[in-house]
Amino acid sequence: MQADPTTRLTFIVSSGALKGFSFILQQGFFVRIMTGSTLEQVLTEQLGIEEEYIEKRISTIFLDGHPVDDLHGAIIHDGAALSLSAAMPGLVGATMRRKGAYASFRSAIAYHEEKGAGSRHEDDGLIEVKLFNLLMAELGPHFFKRGVYLRPGDLAGFISPIMTNLRQGCRLILLNDRPVDGDAVPGMLKNMGTDLIQVFVIRQKDVVS
Repeated sequence: MQADPTTRLTFIVSSGALKGFSFILQQGFFVRIMTGSTLEQVLTEQLGIEEEYIEKRISTIFLDGHPVDDLHGAIIHDGAALSLSAAMPGLVGATMRRKGAYASFRSAIAYHEEKGAGSRHEDDGLIEVKLFNLLMAELGPHFFKRGVYLRPGDLAGFISPIMTNLRQGCRLILLNDRPVDGDAVPGMLKNMGTDLIQVFVIRQKDVVS
């Protein structure tokens, strides 16, 4: 997977317009990390999520499709898929909950680091992140402000249905720090190829003047 280090697309938006980008959070986006770190280190030291927030709000974590209980034992590798969720309802939600009373019921599918795998060798990497339910609103602005990586074609597909709202709520769009016309963005993205580009979505009130 390749990321274009030279292409940055920034949306300066109203708080209301930011909500229109929430589907990206659930469909999945990419972030740069240092591989060979534990999941706990990636979440706190690299992605900037406070430990207290993780303990109180992130109830369910999936790594490569497996529920995770031990954040210190899971080693993150390049290309990993990470899903984060607040508490989910019902028995399924209770069963998948980290450190929950029913966690033993799904021990067969829980994430376990394989012997000889999960090397602690450190290197630059990309992982896919997905956010669900309450975490979309709570962590979404944090990730968007830091910058996420997306395929241009996927982003074009994401924003095309919300262009009407985007025109109303988007204050400024910058391509590599140069203003661009919002109506031209979907077509421009479709011509960018397949390399990942870095995307920022920042609330106008968070922009430092």
